[in-house]
Amino acid sequence: MNRKVWGIPLILALITIFGLLAALLGTGVWYILSWITLIIPIVTIVWKCGNPTVKSKS
Repeated sequence: MNRKVWGIPLILALITIFGLLAALLGTGVWYILSWITLIIPIVTIVWKCGNPTVKSKS
């Protein structure tokens, strides 16, 4: 198993799970933490779509 390939998706999955559990089980500050942790994967996707690492041949 290649850690480079699975490292970032695993971290994003754990962050997402934490955010979902914080939103479901917590109140007050936990709502803020859930918003922050659930925004991180979305920001990562938007950032990677805007800055692809593989250049297409043209």
